[in-house]
Amino acid sequence: MTGRNRLTAIVIGAGAWGLPTAAQLALRGHQVTLIDRYGVANLLSSSSGPTRVWRHADATPVLCRLGLRSVGAMDRLAARSGVDVYRKVGVLWRDHDPSGLLTTLREEGVDHTEVDAADVGRWLPGLVPDDRPAVWTPLGGCVLAAASLAAQEKLLRGAGGRVLRDEVVGLDASRGAVDLRDAGRMTADTVVVAPGPGAVALLPMLDVTLPLVPQLEQVVHFGSLDAPHRYDDVPCLFEGEYGGSPGFYSMPTPGRGYKIGLNAQVREWTPEDLDRTPSQKRTEATAAEAARLGFITDPVLDAQICSWTDSPDGLFVVDRIDRVVLACGDSGAGFKFSALMGEVLADLAERADPDDDIASLGLTRFEGPPVPTRRRGHFI
Repeated sequence: MTGRNRLTAIVIGAGAWGLPTAAQLALRGHQVTLIDRYGVANLLSSSSGPTRVWRHADATPVLCRLGLRSVGAMDRLAARSGVDVYRKVGVLWRDHDPSGLLTTLREEGVDHTEVDAADVGRWLPGLVPDDRPAVWTPLGGCVLAAASLAAQEKLLRGAGGRVLRDEVVGLDASRGAVDLRDAGRMTADTVVVAPGPGAVALLPMLDVTLPLVPQLEQVVHFGSLDAPHRYDDVPCLFEGEYGGSPGFYSMPTPGRGYKIGLNAQVREWTPEDLDRTPSQKRTEATAAEAARLGFITDPVLDAQICSWTDSPDGLFVVDRIDRVVLACGDSGAGFKFSALMGEVLADLAERADPDDDIASLGLTRFEGPPVPTRRRGHFI
């Protein structure tokens, strides 16, 4: 290696943050073992499915800035892997009061356009206007999530990393020790804990008390097998609460259709609940939302249940505890930062100091007076 000591590294969680971190560490010449109870890209993870939204339209300044940085990380992943991992189609954000979003976009210098309520169809052809204004950001679109994870896994294995299916039953941060149900105890110079909803069980092993709330949500594709590319270039749409609607996020899935996810859980996640059968009631509610938009002309194609994990304030939790790097609480926004978090967490695993934005995501913000509770939902 050049400029780095070779480390042994264990990464727990083969999802949107753990897998890229393992790939980064392996590419940097470290000896890496990636551990996941169910394996890479499994249907019980928060990272399954073909697409996710990526955007910089976020009222929270730190997430806006990290969103800007994520583009460079995705470009680097694409260059290394030779795989297209995202598409730029733009994002339209429609809400009663977008003032907080607009303030952040101006302060962070993000290209955007304020859109009158009657003019939304100019930015998203066919969208039926109502009484709400919108904000257009051209820098945004969909992450090709499944392709991205496949590219990261190929990079990991190509650099000599190994993947182990096993369950973590113990952690010792001071020793860099990981106890596995089948393989027993493993130790490493550095351990990265990025297990998605599995963090609920692992945090007590690190003496961390943090009320994470994993939830199950559902997304629905609308499309036609006769015209699978109909929506490939349609912009992403974020809808705030409106009437009886909880709001939703939506995006194209190239070659498949247009995907909508309501901003409301189907039910709370529990470790014993392995049922990922879509809810017919939620599918019907999502179809009703699609029908009022105007530009979706195809029926329901499929539906999928997936999970996200809310932190108390809706921001990520990223910190170092002895020889462990902890990354959890993606709060429904983790995948758009997947490539970037792989680089960031690998840096922390190598004992680099976090920059100011990453440091602000640490555990110390939960000390002292209670932090503000996040607004219901995970994207507005």
